[in-house]
Amino acid sequence: MALAGMLVACSSVLPACNAMPLNGEQTRPGSAHAKAWAAVASATDPVAQRAALDAFLALERPPGARPVQVHVYRRGSGERARIDQALWDEPAAFEVELRLNGDEYRFVPLSRASLEPLFRE
Repeated sequence: MALAGMLVACSSVLPACNAMPLNGEQTRPGSAHAKAWAAVASATDPVAQRAALDAFLALERPPGARPVQVHVYRRGSGERARIDQALWDEPAAFEVELRLNGDEYRFVPLSRASLEPLFRE
């Protein structure tokens, strides 16, 4: 009985220690990754956003890393959107979500340039 109680207690602590996001939160607060992402999300200039995105992806994408998953949502409604010409024509009308290494990152692309590194082969 005591063992069962310890297992329950430990299972509630372990998720907080495992570097996976909880409730959509991003991991590694205060780290270089968090700072690099903050620069992407807070950019007000398309050129600065592209440079920040390139720097972030360089940190997150070591050689042999799994591909970035990209999901797109309409800003007005929050509905999932297709990755099509509308996104390229009016990127600021969408919110882009990146999923990589178990984390989710969202931002509003300020220009087509911020989309380009996400769709390289």
